[in-house]
Amino acid sequence: MTQVTLIFLFFLWLPLFIVLFYLHVNADQTIFLNQAQKCESRMQRRLYDTLRNNGYYVRVKEKCGPYTLDLVLPYYRIALRCDRDSDKIEDLKKRKYLNKQGWRVIPVKEKELNGKVTTILAKIETAAFQYKK
Repeated sequence: MTQVTLIFLFFLWLPLFIVLFYLHVNADQTIFLNQAQKCESRMQRRLYDTLRNNGYYVRVKEKCGPYTLDLVLPYYRIALRCDRDSDKIEDLKKRKYLNKQGWRVIPVKEKELNGKVTTILAKIETAAFQYKK
């Protein structure tokens, strides 16, 4: 009786676990692919890939009030802004608003992304460490 029960459980539950695991892995991959497709520029995509490869959970084009944030590390409340030629007054307003909402804004220049990525990662680590305090 016990051998029949074990065989039954093996043939019934093992395929079910395999299917559930397969669906779970594919769901995670599609979430990350959707986020990567939201990147508007090549710089955003490179920064997104760099952060994902270093183990960060990254969201792209996140809304915060009237503003849209380029890249966000939601666990640490860090907003990464890809530096472009933009209006400095509008940028200052956006930064003040985000600071009031509890976000830390880290501007990322293309030179840093092309040169030393470690400086960007160091800024993020510092902001994440300050957030945990």
